[in-house]
Order: sequence, then structure tokens, then C-alpha cells
Amino acid sequence: MRIWGSKLLLAAATALVLTGTAMTTGVALAQETLNIRLGARDIGSLDPALTKTGDDETVALQVFNSLVAPPRGTLDLALENLQPQLAERWEISEDRTEWTFYLRPGVKWHKGYGEVSAEDVKFSYERQMDPALGGVHGASFKDIAAIEVIDPLTVKFKLHSPNAFFHGQALTPGFGRFIVPKKAVEELGDQFGFAPVGSGPFEFAEYRPQDRVVLKAFDDYFLGRPPMDELHLRYIPDNNAGTIAFIAGELDTTGGDRTPEWVASIEGAVPDAQIITLQPGSLQFLHFNMNVEPLDDVRVRQAIAYAIDQSVWSEVFGVLSGPLPAIVPATFFGALQPEDTPEDLRYEYNPERAKELLAEAGYPDGFSMDVIISERDDYLTNMLMVQDMLRQVGINLNLQVQDHASYHANIRENKGTIVELSTAIAPSAPAVINEFLSEAAAVGKPSALRNFSHYGEVGGNVDDLVTQAVAETDTEKQMELLREAQLQILRDMPVYPLQTAPLLSVMQGDIDLGYEPVGGFGQHEFATARRVSE
Repeated sequence: MRIWGSKLLLAAATALVLTGTAMTTGVALAQETLNIRLGARDIGSLDPALTKTGDDETVALQVFNSLVAPPRGTLDLALENLQPQLAERWEISEDRTEWTFYLRPGVKWHKGYGEVSAEDVKFSYERQMDPALGGVHGASFKDIAAIEVIDPLTVKFKLHSPNAFFHGQALTPGFGRFIVPKKAVEELGDQFGFAPVGSGPFEFAEYRPQDRVVLKAFDDYFLGRPPMDELHLRYIPDNNAGTIAFIAGELDTTGGDRTPEWVASIEGAVPDAQIITLQPGSLQFLHFNMNVEPLDDVRVRQAIAYAIDQSVWSEVFGVLSGPLPAIVPATFFGALQPEDTPEDLRYEYNPERAKELLAEAGYPDGFSMDVIISERDDYLTNMLMVQDMLRQVGINLNLQVQDHASYHANIRENKGTIVELSTAIAPSAPAVINEFLSEAAAVGKPSALRNFSHYGEVGGNVDDLVTQAVAETDTEKQMELLREAQLQILRDMPVYPLQTAPLLSVMQGDIDLGYEPVGGFGQHEFATARRVSE
């Protein structure tokens, strides 16, 4: 049997003995250990209500469970495809205002904290809805009017208004949606964030500051004990150090630079490595500030769309580029599908049409515009490509490169003209549209999210269509409303969709996750991971 990283573990154990420091649980070296790189320097918090980073979420995903989940390895939020987790079945009222969940009996908490109950579910959500907690996920639960414990294993959510997307917004894994044990949280207080207690496949064993979190297999896990005895989640913030450790076999999985060169270097050094790209990853947009001339003219915005050749992105980035024909990726729930998009709204590369539209708008010779942009590689590379393409039709972008933090601060203060953004978001059409294009989300408002175009304030509005879709209980009518909203966005062109940038990780060739990872926010579940013989 092959044990990766055994030398590293032995060295760590020896160092502990020499310094007189005992491991908090006294666990011995496991027969099967998975070494997983985290890109952070240390824990933020492993309390699901307080997690802020993808690395903390990676740990939480192994320790906790949600009520329901999409099919493993996907972001499929179609209601009919939801999978049971802590809830073994559920009922939804016809008007989508009451969601009742029946919990599995006998699901055990780690560390002897008893069994998962409806009271724990109620506590988990109400705790996050309390502003005094200071959590970051409370907005996901704003539609909840009340939570009622029907009996020890039955809990009912009552919503302020109909919401057919409640499952994707508040019930599936990650971003505060995990269930925690009331008794443990109250007993451990602030320490719960550094020694969490869950019901998941792995239980907390040890935390070594700025080094690693050790999790061990939970023998009483309700879906069966994991094949791996331990997970060592190691804090290695430097990509080069992580890459070297992976090539040396000291890590079983790591992230890295999202560049074709990095992928090629791994393929050359570790030929059997598994290259995993999770779609859609980051969505990359150009937002046109419609309060700035000449971007206030729809013909200018459409001209820019025709002047950009999207095929170049796939040529340059290869497997690290995915299609984004509309603002909502085709894999998201409620997305407009490419085949349903009229030809005149596909904006296929046509520089001559771009010049015609510019002339119609009063700019036969083009125009120049100052544009701020982040120095971060993906932002700057994208904008340099756009700059070159627009130059061909007479549009000159004077790029002002800023550090990444300053750039984000400035675009939130409405200082951007053509604003590039690269971000992940919950996989549904309403989530994307509300975040980037609702009137309430426009930067400069107290309710601002990331509407840098000011769409809804000027040049169009689809808020009513989305609101109707969220409340609609007839799926066919719901899809039609969302389709019309997305077609209207393409007509108005407040945001140009560049590409998706899939999230990238690599895994040693002898690791089988037990499922195929095709979509997600960058975290993998290791409950069924095992080593396969060579």
C-alpha cells in the first residue's frame, strides 16, 4: 500500500516529541491519509456561520451536512434533482411559502453530542439571522419569516412570500447553510470556530496554527465510514511551494495558477495527474457604465459586443476558458440556452457591423475613453485583449492599471467606465440578475451589490420579470419569464459576457473521489475518496 506524505508526517510527529508538545487527540499515523493543500495562511473560522474563504469552506464541507444537496459534483439546482442529506424527504406547499423537512432518525453528532434534531436546524438558521452574530451569510435567509419545530425530527420554514428558489438560496451545502449542534455551539462559544463539531464524514481531530487541520474518519457517519482514515488540510499559501509539494508526491491535491503554462508544467512533471476544471468557475463580465457618454447609447454598447471575438479566449486559455454566450451561464438553473437565443442577439464577431453602429451613434471615427483596470493577471490580460480588438474599430481605451484592492474600491465608488469583474455566484438566473442588474444593486445606493452598469436605473429594467419568476409555481411559466428577462438584457447590452474561467485543481492519479466533479465553487467532498491500485 502506498502512503503519500509519510516522511512529512513522521517529521512532524518527531518535532512534536522533541518540543514536548502533544497532539490534542493523540492520533497515530493513519493507514490512509489524504494530504490536501489550502491556499490560505491559516484558519479564518470553521464555524459555518462565519466562514469567509473558500479554504474554510473546504474544511466545513467535510465536517458538516446541509438539509439537501445537488447531485454530487454538480451545481444542478433543479428542484426535482435535489438529493437528501440530513433531510430524508420534504414537502413544499403549492404556493412555495412553506417548506417542511423530515430529518433522518439517528444521525449522530461528533464528540458524543447526541443526535441531529429539528431544534438544531432551527437554531442553525435563527442564529445566522441574528445581526448580533456578525456573520456574513444572513442575507441568504432574508425570506424566512419563521421556523417551526413540528416534532423532534420535523421542521417547517415559513417564508414572507413565495420563493421557488429557496432551496438554492438557503438549503444546499456551503455559505452558511450547514447545520450545527446547538449544544456544542453554546458550550464551546468562540472555540467552535477552531474545533468544530458536525455530523459529516470527518470529525475534527487537531489544529496546528498556520500548518494544518487534521480530520479523522467518523465511524458513525450516517452514509457510511469514509475510506480515508485522515484528512490533512495543509496551509500552503504560495502556489510555487504547493506545486513543488504536489510534484514531489507530498500533496494529493492542490490548486495552482489558472494559466495554460501551469497546467502544462504539471502534465509534464506528473503525467498521470488528474486536471480538474469545475465549471463555470468565475464569471467574467464587462459592465458598461450607462451614466457615462457614449456608453449611454445602446448602439455603442452593441458595437463593442460585435467588435469582440470570443473565440480568441478559448484559443488563449484552452481548458481554462468556458463559453458565456449570455450573462447567465447555460449550466445555471433558469438560464437562457444558446439554441433559444435569436441570431441577432448572439453578437457573433462582426467588426464591420460594429463600425456601422458607431457611425449611427455619431462616432464614425470612433472615440477614446479612460478605463481603470486591476493589475491582477486575469483582469489585465482580458482587458488588454479587449483593448486590442476595440482598437480595430476605432475605439481607444486608455488603460489605467491599479492594484487589485484599489480597483475594487474605486469601482464600488462608481469610478469605472468599462468595468471588468471576475466572480463566482450562486448557480441560478435570479441570483445572477439580481446581483448585477437589479435597480437596487446599482453602485451608489445603500442597497448596492455589483450593478456597475446602473441598468434598471437607466436604459432598461427586468426587475419585475425576475420577481414574477421567483414567485411563479408553474415551472414552464417561470422559465419563460426568466428567458424573456435574459433576452431583454441582451437587447440592452448593459453587460458583455466574456467567458467563464473554470476553477482549477490537480489530483494525484491514484485518487478516486467516488464521483465526477464537473461543477462547484472550488471545494471537493472527500467522503468517498479512496486510493486505487496502480
